[in-house]
Amino acid sequence: MLETVDLAVEAAWKVRNLDDFEARLERAAEKVDALVERRAAAFVIYESALIKSGRSREDIRTLINDFDGTFRDPEEEFTIPRVSGVMNAYGDEWFFGDPELRLLTGQLLGQFQHRVAQYNYVSETEVLKRWADSYDTRLFIRRRIYDTEPVVGVVAGFDLAQMQYLRVIAGGDTLVPTDGVAKALTNLGFDEPADGYETLARGEGVALQMEIPSPLVGEMLEEFARENFTAFPTPPEPEPEEEAEEEGDEESEAKPGPEAREARRAARGDAKKGEEPTRVQDPQSKDAPGTPEETGGETPAAPERGREGGGGSGNSDDEASGGSR
Repeated sequence: MLETVDLAVEAAWKVRNLDDFEARLERAAEKVDALVERRAAAFVIYESALIKSGRSREDIRTLINDFDGTFRDPEEEFTIPRVSGVMNAYGDEWFFGDPELRLLTGQLLGQFQHRVAQYNYVSETEVLKRWADSYDTRLFIRRRIYDTEPVVGVVAGFDLAQMQYLRVIAGGDTLVPTDGVAKALTNLGFDEPADGYETLARGEGVALQMEIPSPLVGEMLEEFARENFTAFPTPPEPEPEEEAEEEGDEESEAKPGPEAREARRAARGDAKKGEEPTRVQDPQSKDAPGTPEETGGETPAAPERGREGGGGSGNSDDEASGGSR
């Protein structure tokens, strides 16, 4: 995991330090804006299903625009239930003549219709975007079990690439793990990816390090692949660790050695040096050494217990009897 993060940091540095980085970023932003249009949620789902046909994006959007122009009603919006109803009433001509695409589209629309019903006063477009960016959706993909995701993952024939495409055009912060993205990441220093999951994780990791939305990074990687671009700048060598060693030497000099520690202990144990408490410091301490002002140079003897409390043993009895004689 640490090696993957280091490679992502290095790849992000290489891309950011390209001479034409700003121009590439601007082109990527234009493509993403054209891809993520503010359209009815039903058309976004419809497009993600038609991607399975293998047709170009232009052909797919032309067909969707034709559908829009044919069935547009100024008094009725293209909600998911309405689009589903129109598709059920007409033939396969709206699916490039493929009945399987028609079935797939209907299943996807039905799944999101149930999803929208779980929310109150939330638009279909917003529900779709929330699904695309939700933690649960990310978790199913990160654990490589996208086909058990309860919304679109359970739709047969809807693979990982299509699911990622739907997330992107719905406004999610992710990318599509295409062969072009995998190729560009390899040119940036990564090993050959094992599968689409690994390509996706690496691409999103680079986007995280660059602090740029993943769809933009995905478009930039696609451009690198189309150009077969490999002239990335070389990151600088890491600085030597001399500074760290100097800091370590300073810390060792600041710490007292064994002789200094022994001298400090001796000073604390020598009462003449003022390290032990006196009566002034602790007047309640019976074993504290006296001061010359208090004792006249001598330390007074401790009083006998019998005279203090009258509860002593033999000495106090003898004195009492001696007094009576």
